[in-house]
Amino acid sequence: MPSGRTYVTTPGSALLFPTLCAPTGDIPTRDPALADRCGDRTAMMPLRTTTRAQNRAHYIATQRQHNRAVRQPASPRQSAYSGPAPPGDSDNEPPPF
Repeated sequence: MPSGRTYVTTPGSALLFPTLCAPTGDIPTRDPALADRCGDRTAMMPLRTTTRAQNRAHYIATQRQHNRAVRQPASPRQSAYSGPAPPGDSDNEPPPF
């Protein structure tokens, strides 16, 4: 606290679970030599070979190339075929639906 006073409060669960509110003791202090052993943490981080923007651009280009290859026919003969021929006009009856 900024005023230098220490305020001790009791949690609301102390009424329902008094056995869980037993004090655990003081927190052990850490050895200062171990706390500063890593120094500059950024030196331990792995470096990227490419940026996220480059990875995303490569992914999009690869997907577009794949989509183009799927949409384009393999041969000119495949593009000429468009399915079965329409029925002949021998009957003047409408279709049965």
